[in-house]
Amino acid sequence: MFAKHLALGVFAAALASTAFAANRPAGFVTIATEGKTASVATNTNVAFGRADKFLYKSLSGSFVCNEATFGGRTAGGVNECSVASSSGGGSSSSSSSSSSSSSSGTGSSSSSSSSSSSSSSSSSSSSSSSSSSSTSSSGSGVVYNAYPGCEMPTATETVQLGATHVVPAGTTFDGGNKRYNLSGGSQSEGQPAVFDVEDGGTLKNVIIGTLAADGIHCLGNCNLQNVWWEDIGEDAATALGPVGTKMNITCGGAYKGSDKTFQFNGRGELHISKFFASDAGKLARTCGDCTGNGGPRKVFITDVITRNVPTIVGINSNFGDVATIRNLTVNNSSNSKTKICQVYRGVVKGNGSTSALGVEFGTPNCNVQQSDVTLIPPSMMNTAACAGSCPY
Repeated sequence: MFAKHLALGVFAAALASTAFAANRPAGFVTIATEGKTASVATNTNVAFGRADKFLYKSLSGSFVCNEATFGGRTAGGVNECSVASSSGGGSSSSSSSSSSSSSSGTGSSSSSSSSSSSSSSSSSSSSSSSSSSSTSSSGSGVVYNAYPGCEMPTATETVQLGATHVVPAGTTFDGGNKRYNLSGGSQSEGQPAVFDVEDGGTLKNVIIGTLAADGIHCLGNCNLQNVWWEDIGEDAATALGPVGTKMNITCGGAYKGSDKTFQFNGRGELHISKFFASDAGKLARTCGDCTGNGGPRKVFITDVITRNVPTIVGINSNFGDVATIRNLTVNNSSNSKTKICQVYRGVVKGNGSTSALGVEFGTPNCNVQQSDVTLIPPSMMNTAACAGSCPY
């Protein structure tokens, strides 16, 4: 199904490239060329790019049409800033010293949120798809299917495993973009992993199909590169390494998760970057009630887009967990409020249940500000921030 949508997105983008100016999305008008200053109305969705490749940001007032404002640029020529024709356009000048919008976020192909909790109603009623298959046009904002530049490959073949495939310590397994199935894929506890990645191992160019069991187990330091989950099983991947280890996930995506995408049961660090997660309960959760539970655990989320994921990260403040989030784009289909950094009180298995304490910004446990989050309309975020843990 996803491959079908991907093909349709590419086809639509090809049509758009023949019908509209290459340096602005369909239905947009250019208001400034690169290096010049432009001015727009409050919360205007502005595109920056060329050759049908665009970065989007929600801006207010005057700003400089450049890489610093949008966090990136399309190489090969002069980029342009444009807005939806229905927004009434904007004004521009040649000055390059004007301040940019207070919404900071860096380098996401998206519109940026303001630092308030209000829903940013899009000024655009017809945002287009870019030539990348990671986006498609939809009503008031861009709809993402992948992180730009990290689109899901077409499976070269399907492999049915009879048992967990082990990636030995210090080795690299290149799956050649094959789809791998094992068994199950429900929320039942105790399922085997499709892949066990031992300490220092790397798993790359792998698609995990609908028989996803318990996904991937990272047993120490490990790297997951260009790994995709078509339908998350019990979890997409679980970090099990001891103190001092790092699970690094980059350039991939996961879809259709009933609960968590990434489970963090070990210690050390979990890094997620250039990743897309869709229709799951949480992007990442440090274990709430594991045997021998404790911490600290550190989670780093950078350059990530989520769609219909109610909670981005859940951490245990009493175990000293810390979540650092930068350049997160929330691209929901409704205005339900996403919890960016949800704080819990963790427990050791057998000693009761974990409990939610609050949504926090700028605290010792939640190293994230509202300005680190981009909201694509109609997305909203829960902004019940407090100094330290609070009743939720």
